[in-house]
Amino acid sequence: MTTAVREAKTRAGRGKTVGAKRRSKMEHTATESREAVLDTVFADAPEPPRASGDLPEMVRKNRRERARRRLLDALEARGPYPVPEGLRRELRALVERWGQKGFEDAFPDADAFEIRCAEERAVLEAAARGDEEARFAAAERAYRREIEARYGQIEIRGLQLSARVRQDLEIAYVPLHVEEPSEEPRATKPRKAAGKRPKGGATAAEAEAASAMLHALERPRVLATDALVSHPRLLIVGEPGSGKSTLLAYLATRAARGELTTSTQGRDRASIPFVVPVRALQEAAATPQEIARAAGAETWFVEAALQRGRALLLVDGLDEARTHVAGKVLPALTAMLDAYPGIPVVVTTRPAATPGKDEAAPRGFARARLVPMTRDEVAVFIDRWCLAAELSLNKPRGQAEIDARAAADDLKERVRASRAIEKLAQTPLLCSVICVVHRFLGQRIPERRVALYEAITNVLLYEWDRAKFADGAAIGKLDAHAKRALLARLALSMHRARVAELPAEEVVKRLAAHLPDLGRPEEEAEAIVADIRDRNGVLVERAPGSFAFSHLTFQEYLAAMELVNAHAYDQLLRNYKNKWWHEVIVLSAGFPGAHADRIIRGLLDKDGEGVAEGTMLAAQCAETAIEVRQALRKEIEKRVARLVPPASPKEFRTLYLLGEVAGPVLLRSLDKASTEEKASIIRVLAFIRYEPATRAILKFLKDPSQTKHPFASFAKMENRPYTLAECAAVFVVHLINASETAYSIFLDAIASADPSAIRMLKIWNEIGKDPREENRIETLITRAEAAHARASSSVARSPKRAARSG
Repeated sequence: MTTAVREAKTRAGRGKTVGAKRRSKMEHTATESREAVLDTVFADAPEPPRASGDLPEMVRKNRRERARRRLLDALEARGPYPVPEGLRRELRALVERWGQKGFEDAFPDADAFEIRCAEERAVLEAAARGDEEARFAAAERAYRREIEARYGQIEIRGLQLSARVRQDLEIAYVPLHVEEPSEEPRATKPRKAAGKRPKGGATAAEAEAASAMLHALERPRVLATDALVSHPRLLIVGEPGSGKSTLLAYLATRAARGELTTSTQGRDRASIPFVVPVRALQEAAATPQEIARAAGAETWFVEAALQRGRALLLVDGLDEARTHVAGKVLPALTAMLDAYPGIPVVVTTRPAATPGKDEAAPRGFARARLVPMTRDEVAVFIDRWCLAAELSLNKPRGQAEIDARAAADDLKERVRASRAIEKLAQTPLLCSVICVVHRFLGQRIPERRVALYEAITNVLLYEWDRAKFADGAAIGKLDAHAKRALLARLALSMHRARVAELPAEEVVKRLAAHLPDLGRPEEEAEAIVADIRDRNGVLVERAPGSFAFSHLTFQEYLAAMELVNAHAYDQLLRNYKNKWWHEVIVLSAGFPGAHADRIIRGLLDKDGEGVAEGTMLAAQCAETAIEVRQALRKEIEKRVARLVPPASPKEFRTLYLLGEVAGPVLLRSLDKASTEEKASIIRVLAFIRYEPATRAILKFLKDPSQTKHPFASFAKMENRPYTLAECAAVFVVHLINASETAYSIFLDAIASADPSAIRMLKIWNEIGKDPREENRIETLITRAEAAHARASSSVARSPKRAARSG
């Protein structure tokens, strides 16, 4: 669909009958114009560099000539119509890409161009006849094919190949889920600017956020495509890197293929998708003309689709409007949608900057938040990413599938074994980065957290930037080391202020203070923040005007790096009782060149003769450190043994009061503990709700081993025998409300639980007071009993099968 459509329609209005002589002359002129266009395009095309051992000159010449004839055939398939400027630009780009491949005969882009030209002819001829229905139908066929070509592929970044790698969306995409959409506004409370911190150091805002998170966990998950069926006007809210834009590409592709249902009322399945990136809007008015320009379509076609009720609007990044139109886009979009009330619309946006406040949306929209990927979805994502990567190497399909399966199985096992990796892999962005790291480190993932985070940030700082930042971008003037240093100082300043987000102007101010140390003028800070605003990487614009690291882990890692580089160990040690700093302290001991012994010695000294936070952190530091003197390791072990495993209720309560800082030490002690010691340790982990222990506890759910001697519990020494499965059930009860991930894991594992664990769940449910907890326990019990019933039925039938086989 080009400007030639309007030209053809104008000619049709002047008269449909043209003399034979005049028609012959027009066609001759058009043919000459097409050849002249191609002569110019090929003359301007840069000559591709000739590699050693290149093709013979005659072959190169023949290929070039065949390419020219092929494109001439394509233009002739378009009919006797002038070649508009837009099509000329496409030709130049096509010839340049083809030339880089030596004008090889098999070039898919040339096929697509020829098909498009033939489809345009049908549009032009219908316009010339004045047949609006035929014109629309022909334009729709061409546009659907164009949308499939534009959005039906996904870029596989980070493969370190010379060309950009794209794969079919159906191969690489994992369908995303959202919370069950809600059309009722959420109850909101304004966040207090400041206030006392509740016990434990959390602010009132953090407590409110945690409450909102638990509330969100109660809402069921549904596929985004299913949400659109029930809610034809849908606002999808997602964090940076959560897959919002890719979701819209998926919806556009499905709609272009006629595979997307947009309501439960049996609406026409053949909706025509128009993807509108809000950042591309140059004017605030959401008119058909502006939508057409942003979506890459003809205005008349958009108008016709809207009037016929056939359009599906996919508006990407409502919060990302350019500065001069921000604040005007929403009213304009609302007015346009009021004019076309039957049009289904999906709008994406980042969360509102103020916690508890609803995101801005047109009237009548249901809200749904993208939710993190589950373990099963992460596994599917890894499977598909690995297959897409292998196919990108032009391997035969069978061999690509074999190699992809081996790589994916290895990576999934490593993700399951590492809590540090598992908690990162819940968004498409970071899961992709983990796949890249695994692939280019020889199908392995660093076991030490510091090395893992270094590898991941390398990908985000280099590979992602190389693929996405334009030439001349301010941030592109910094190499990966400089970017890391700049962000490390920002991370430390944020961690000192105990914040995970900063307003844009504050980020600019802090970066400007550090840029001169890197040899860059402080004036570049504003441009760097603008570059970051358009990208997803280590630092992201999490909400409009508010920046944060894409995962708190990266803030902690970079803050630790900056402290180690500055040898600021005293500052680390001063914060040893502050939970906010615990991960920073532990990571600091793991950097190459860090004085791990000094950090550990300082932590042990903080406890004096006792065993408390310092000892627990020292034990964790010994695990992350590259090298620790043997004598120091033995001192740590001796100290820990005074408290772990707990041998009395007093020691049990001491560990409980230490909380999560004791979790890693308790978890590592499980393997060598006796049955009674394991029972006590599992209970401590349950009381402190130590979610990272979930996977380790699973094996005890089916362990019938029974205690024979008293073991330590919170208030007394437990005298009655307990199976380890019963103790694991206690852990389950404490975690199912605190962690959605843990609950999901328990659902998968409960079918194989020992009967004593199910009995414990029933006892707990009888005394329970929390309705949500009771419902979840009941679900676990039902699933376990159903699995046991199936197993018993199978055993009962097996003799009959044996008799028949005899």
